Amino acid sequence: MGDHDTWYTLLSPEFWHALEHNAAEHLARDWKWMMFQASHFTLIHVAGAIITFLFLLFVATRYRKSIQDETKGIVPPKPFGLASMVDRFIGAVYNLSADVMGEKNAKTYLPLTATLGLFIFVSNLQGLIPGFLPPTDSLKTNLGISLLVFVVYNAVGLYKNKMAYLAHFCGPKIGGFRAMFPLLLPIELVSHIARPVSLSLRLTGNIIADHKVVGLIAVAVPLFVPLPFLLLGTVVAIVQTLVFTLLTIIYIGQAVEIHDDH
Repeated sequence: MGDHDTWYTLLSPEFWHALEHNAAEHLARDWKWMMFQASHFTLIHVAGAIITFLFLLFVATRYRKSIQDETKGIVPPKPFGLASMVDRFIGAVYNLSADVMGEKNAKTYLPLTATLGLFIFVSNLQGLIPGFLPPTDSLKTNLGISLLVFVVYNAVGLYKNKMAYLAHFCGPKIGGFRAMFPLLLPIELVSHIARPVSLSLRLTGNIIADHKVVGLIAVAVPLFVPLPFLLLGTVVAIVQTLVFTLLTIIYIGQAVEIHDDH
C-alpha cells in the first residue's frame, strides 16, 4: 500500500477514482500562491472522518441504551465494554473542564469538548489499523476543527462579556485610559490568530510522524516487532487528544472569564 492507499481505495479503485475526479471539478483549487502550490486532491480523509462519525454514532446508541436502565445512568455500567469506556472518557473530559472553568461552565460546554475529544481520539486510532488512514493526519481536517474552536470561544467570550471581551485585547486601564493598546492590540491579535494554526499543525505533525513510523515498521518487520510501536502509537493518540481537548477547554475558560479589571 502507498501512503494514500486504503481498503476502500483498493477494493473499489474505479468507483473511488470517478468519485474523486467528479469532486475535484467542483472542490479542488486551481490557484497558486507562495507555499500554496499544486496539491494532490483526495477524499480519503473525508472518508476517514465519515468512518469516525459512523462509529461514534454507533457508540452513542450503545451508550444511550446503557443508561436507559433502572438507574437511569446514575450508576456507571458494570461490564467493561464500549459504553463503560465512553462513560469514563466523558467523565475524564468533564473533570478536566471542571478544574479549568468550573462545574457550571464544564456542563455547558461538555457537548463540544467531549465530542471533539472523541472525534480526535477515534480518528487518531485509525492510523494504527492496517488499511486505514487517520483523518487527523491531514492539515485540512485539523485546521477545520481548530477554526471551529476559534470561532466558538470568541463567540462565547463576546456573548458572555459583551464589550469587556473586546476591551481585554487593548490591555488594562491606566489612569482611566488604555495607554498600552497600540502595543498590546497587535500582540493579542497575533496570539489569537496563532491558536488555530498551532492547534492544527501540532496535531497534524504528530499524527503524520506516528503513522509513518508504524507503517514503515509494519512493512519492514511484520511479525511481533511492530507491537511496541503500536503501543507507542496508542500513547501518541491519547496524548494528542488530551493536548487538543485541554487547550480547547483553556481557550473557552479564558473567554468566559469575567474581565473585571478591564
